[in-house]
Amino acid sequence: MLPIIILGIGGGSMVVLKAMKQEPEQQEKLLQETAPLVSTETIHLSDSGVTITVDGIVVPSREVKLAAEVAGKVLFTKDGCKVGNLVYKAPLQERQAGGRDNLMIEIDPENYQLEVKRLTQELAQAQNAIDELEVEIDNAKAMIDLAHEEVLLQKSQLSRVEKLRTRNVVSDTEYEEAKRGELAARNALQKLTNEADLLRARRQRMMHARDLVDVQLSRAKLDLTRTKIYSPINGVIVVDSVEKDGYVKVGDPLVTIEDTSSVEVRSNLRMEELYQLWQYAAQTAQKKRDQKTKALSLEKSVSQAENKTRHDLGYQLPQLSVKVSYEIGGRKFVWDGRLSRYDGIGLDEKTRTVPCRIVVSDPRPSNILVNGQPVSQVVGAPPLARGMYVSIDIPLKGNVSLLEIPETAIRPGNLVWIVRNGKLHAEKIRVIDTSNDQLLVELGASGIKPGDQVVTSPLGVANEGMLVREGEAK
Repeated sequence: MLPIIILGIGGGSMVVLKAMKQEPEQQEKLLQETAPLVSTETIHLSDSGVTITVDGIVVPSREVKLAAEVAGKVLFTKDGCKVGNLVYKAPLQERQAGGRDNLMIEIDPENYQLEVKRLTQELAQAQNAIDELEVEIDNAKAMIDLAHEEVLLQKSQLSRVEKLRTRNVVSDTEYEEAKRGELAARNALQKLTNEADLLRARRQRMMHARDLVDVQLSRAKLDLTRTKIYSPINGVIVVDSVEKDGYVKVGDPLVTIEDTSSVEVRSNLRMEELYQLWQYAAQTAQKKRDQKTKALSLEKSVSQAENKTRHDLGYQLPQLSVKVSYEIGGRKFVWDGRLSRYDGIGLDEKTRTVPCRIVVSDPRPSNILVNGQPVSQVVGAPPLARGMYVSIDIPLKGNVSLLEIPETAIRPGNLVWIVRNGKLHAEKIRVIDTSNDQLLVELGASGIKPGDQVVTSPLGVANEGMLVREGEAK
């Protein structure tokens, strides 16, 4: 009986051990069969880019303050030079000729005309004096030539007397007379030479005096031209400080003109939006560097261009095209603009945003939409003007790598659930664009990647690593 009992115990133990081995597998299979059923969608890579939309306010690109450069009575003001009047830049030919077609303000020129006449006469007198001196210098040269001949004659005479004296033919008195004549001739020559040098010095002094009068005359003519004031730009008067028949002094403000040839839009970007611009600019610069590397074989040139680009990315906005829009009564007016520069440097302490400027080269709208449809022309299309509250669209196309995620996949706190190997994994994302059903998420800001399965159905209870089944959840 003992062997039979031992065999029975062994067989029972095997049955028990076998049952214990199969229990975890059965339990896991049971858990899989009872795991929640979830709906998933595949995450795809998107290169369509994103459009940053911000608000802005229109400001003038520049204001020019005109002041009086000469003193005098105001004789003329075009249309009174009142606020709101349009002014136009005068052509150079009109300015030089003193025309009146685009003349804004005229100051009494009589005193400056008289000053020009007086200095013109002084200049003529100075030139006449120089001409007279030139005649004297020419005469002095002729006299010096004669004096040289006289000296030569006296020297010859003295030489003959000396020869005769050695033979005791002439007396000492005759010799002294010859010597005296030679000295007198040389003395006369020296006097004429000194007078010629003095005349040349006087000529130099008088030429400097003439040049000084010429400079004064040029200044007087300049003051005369400054009595006529023209607008340096096309614009609108926004401040007027002058009246006809009034008196102005040098430096008195006259008018302030706002330039209408171009305008700027002041806006603020959040750091997240600015980061997208930097990223876009970096990718664009990298693409250009790659193209340049293929075209150039000099690594030094490529390195210098790369260093410059890296420096510019920190302190300059990328020169991107933007669309500026303004709506009035169902009509949407659109202008073409370009990102220009930071409005200073650093963040605004109150809003924690970055101020920037956008330049619109043409204040007239480039496109007009009525109920979303473009039209050829609308009467009364407004130009961009100071104070307009506008919308700005900055498209970032082509080089921005983004992921498309369904809107239903987003959980509170910008979380999504990813299914990997039948288990849930939580990932925190940064949403870039929410304008469509498919949200755009920055690639690399989280652990998700193209091809991952994201849960789109509701989850009552969700934990990290929880088993789920993929399918069509009801």
